[in-house]
Amino acid sequence: MWKKMGLERNKQKGITLIALVVTIIVLLILAGITISYIFSDNSIFAQAEAAKFKTRWASYKEQADTYTTWKIASTMNTNVGGINAGDTLIELIEIEAEGVDIKPEDVNIPIADIVSNLESKDKKYAVVYHGELCYVKDDRNRNAEKEAKWCEEIGIPVLELKRPSGVVIKDGSYEYVNGVYLCTPVLNDGFDKNYTRYVNENENGVMEPKNWIFSQPTEDWYDYTKGKWANIVTEKEGVECYFTWIPRYCFKLNQGSQRADVKLIDITNNYKDPYTDEVTTWEKLKAQGYEVPEAFTFDGKAIPGYWAMKYNLGDAPTKSVLYYDMIVSRGVITISNTVVTGLTGVSKYVVSLNSKEEFVETDVANINKKKYILDNMKPGDNVINMTAYNAKGEMLGSYTRVYATTVVNAPDLTGFDKNSTFYVTYDANDNEHSIVPISEEAPIGWYDYGASEWANIVTRNNDGEVYYTWIPRYEFSLSQGNQRSEVKFITGKDTKTTTGYQIPEAFTFNGQQLTGYWAMKYNTGDVNTAIFNAEVVSTSNSITIKGIKGSGVASGQTYNYYISGKPRTKDSKPDKTTKNAAEVITLNNLAAGTEYTVLIEIRNGNTYVGSMVKRVKTAEPNKPDLTGFNPACTYYVTYNGSTEVIGTKITNDGSNMPANWYDYQNGKWANIVTQNGGTKTYFTWIPRYEFRLDNITQRSDVRFLNGTSSAVTPGYQIPEAFKFNNTPITGYWAMKYNLGG
Repeated sequence: MWKKMGLERNKQKGITLIALVVTIIVLLILAGITISYIFSDNSIFAQAEAAKFKTRWASYKEQADTYTTWKIASTMNTNVGGINAGDTLIELIEIEAEGVDIKPEDVNIPIADIVSNLESKDKKYAVVYHGELCYVKDDRNRNAEKEAKWCEEIGIPVLELKRPSGVVIKDGSYEYVNGVYLCTPVLNDGFDKNYTRYVNENENGVMEPKNWIFSQPTEDWYDYTKGKWANIVTEKEGVECYFTWIPRYCFKLNQGSQRADVKLIDITNNYKDPYTDEVTTWEKLKAQGYEVPEAFTFDGKAIPGYWAMKYNLGDAPTKSVLYYDMIVSRGVITISNTVVTGLTGVSKYVVSLNSKEEFVETDVANINKKKYILDNMKPGDNVINMTAYNAKGEMLGSYTRVYATTVVNAPDLTGFDKNSTFYVTYDANDNEHSIVPISEEAPIGWYDYGASEWANIVTRNNDGEVYYTWIPRYEFSLSQGNQRSEVKFITGKDTKTTTGYQIPEAFTFNGQQLTGYWAMKYNTGDVNTAIFNAEVVSTSNSITIKGIKGSGVASGQTYNYYISGKPRTKDSKPDKTTKNAAEVITLNNLAAGTEYTVLIEIRNGNTYVGSMVKRVKTAEPNKPDLTGFNPACTYYVTYNGSTEVIGTKITNDGSNMPANWYDYQNGKWANIVTQNGGTKTYFTWIPRYEFRLDNITQRSDVRFLNGTSSAVTPGYQIPEAFKFNNTPITGYWAMKYNLGG
């Protein structure tokens, strides 16, 4: 009995091996589930991380929205295209990221001015584009996918930053390029980008200088698997020097063949097989007998490679025998008086601007008589080069010059009406050109503060023109010697000054620092007033201009007519041109119900006389309402010259009205007559309109309105006659009397 009880007791307390294994398996499964949950996207930790990120970025978004709202309200302009901030936005522009359509100079607001509490870990990924906070999805950010997802969930747009790969990498990083891993040629440090060019080897083995290194190289710049090495040439003030890139490598001498076995390695001496992507560590390579040349260590630090200077026949670089004069004026570069000495075998000269060929000159014998005009400069540095080539394509001589426009804060145009404000430029004869509205890209050479050519605009309305000049932020010091101010321009809103300099108070407004301000320009103390005016009338698809009158109108002038609705540049041709102020001009094929800006410009030869702007909405005058007349005794009236023609009887719905009954665009009004016995009463239909008194011609400027609209253009008003029993009406019939009867 005792023994049996003991056995039973052992059975209750013991555990079999199978049970132990099953228990361990169950525990492992539960642990796996727990670990998986802890690190999953739905875990409490992941949810906390997401909530923290979203809270932070929602705060950024709120600040950006507040800034944009304030900017619109303070400038009275809904165009947010000029509100761009964040250094990474410039990278997106440089890689031409899809959907980003601005230039680097448009990113002119420090993001700290918009988002005050931006954390350092978010600075690379937060930008403001067109007034809206955006997240930059960077392929080097391991959290990019989930952070982009979180931003989309709280309404923040995502911009994708895809960094370039292949031959275009120029920072020494270990990359796969044309079939091999190598440390890429370093061009982001050490060379002046304005004086350094890529050199390509053509099919005949000739080394041809190509684009400057501030642009991207061609895919055939180098191919180390084919023995085609990366080459560049520097040239400054005529002194040329060629270099070849030697990427970091290790080698082992084969005792049998006396040839070196070379492997291209990364900065830590590891080798990556281009076929399998298998990495061989330096420990293994060293054990196999590989060595790294001492040239790949500089100042005690490992370097990805080095540029080896190339000499021809042991000679050092020589100074070029090519030179030219360069004049810059009003955004135009003129190349002339080319001097060439000692060069033989020249087959052509190539003139380039900013890495782009502008002129190819084959009349080499007369190069000193040639003049070349370059009128497409960009803001900042402009690289001008002339290169002499022989028939093989080899460079015989080169001369590079850099013209740098003074960097100032870009003009802020957000406070002006984009349809009635125009860029102002001047040609070599000081003739004004101002037909390009600020809704379009600014003309080349709009301003160059280094050449004392300031940014000017003009706003136009029916009564006149007002000119403004942009004053960019600057500091100044008064020179006691000559009593003149010395000025230094300041970028951004920096309040730091050079010793002895100060910033004018005008650059502070309502406690806010300004990047600049627009100063109104006056002529002899008066705001410019219009010197002519015109009558403008529209239909649903056309606009007619007639009756140009005013003190600016004289014989021998040209009248140019421009209408909005298509891109306009400084070289755009007028939509219509006439030399007769009395001529009636009609602009056809317009969209119905659309407001157009009509610019009328007067020139005497090429000399600017004046301009005026009319804002016109394409709309048919309201049709005559015939419902109140007796069809039995009411007739349509038309005129053949001065001869009255009484036509058919009306219908109350107007379905039988004559085709030529009225034409308000050309001053032909709708008329009817009622005949009761021997009495005739004439009426004229007055369609609903708004008007203003023209200060130039002292007559009413009229714009017809559709339906019973009570919305008026600023400065206009609707006559009280278009309201009956306090209800707006589409028009009314005015009774006509003959001889006062």
